[in-house]
Amino acid sequence: MENERILIALPENENKNSVSRILRQKGYDVTFKRKGQEVLNYVKNDLPLVILMDYNLKSKNGWEVSKELKSDQLTQNVGVILHCEINEENEIIHAFEMGADDVIHAENSVREIVARVDALIRRLKNGHNCIKVQDLEIDLDAHRVKKDGEPIDLTYIQFKLLYLLASRRESIFSRTEILERVWGKKVYVTNRTVDVHIKRLREKLGEIRYPSNYIQTIHGVGYRFI
Repeated sequence: MENERILIALPENENKNSVSRILRQKGYDVTFKRKGQEVLNYVKNDLPLVILMDYNLKSKNGWEVSKELKSDQLTQNVGVILHCEINEENEIIHAFEMGADDVIHAENSVREIVARVDALIRRLKNGHNCIKVQDLEIDLDAHRVKKDGEPIDLTYIQFKLLYLLASRRESIFSRTEILERVWGKKVYVTNRTVDVHIKRLREKLGEIRYPSNYIQTIHGVGYRFI
């Protein structure tokens, strides 16, 4: 199963072990994390298809993680199943308000949890989010880029930068806007950082000389995807 990575961040118990074993038998690539920040750090490098996590994670709880993932254009399509302590209406409603795609609790059997994962993956596949421009295919769900059908190995930042520019073709992005949308407002980087990453992205796209066939420099302003 190509790129069907599942991230599990649940309390240590028999159900967790049984669920992970069955998912691996089905061919899924299963990874474990314990803390909310660890989940976010993992997602930035290896975009999973589904995250199965407890609401009561350390460092950042599951609700906070879900909200952060769903508010980011690059990770908003990652499936999130939140595990609540009890089958209580307020907890379930809050989980959905934070962006969760589904909710499970201690009363759910292993078979039901696995069935919910399978069902969510089917829904995600039916809503595949892909941009095709020129000879490039940018797959947001799979976190992959292909040129003429051949895969291109991009870093997380390069992928996010390319997706931002290509998703609004002909729109001009200032360096400041790119910094905020790709790196975030809380990360300190300079305008020069944008220029360096644009240069490296062009090289990954097979371009050595200027002008670019993909990313145009608007002198004194910023960049746009042609």
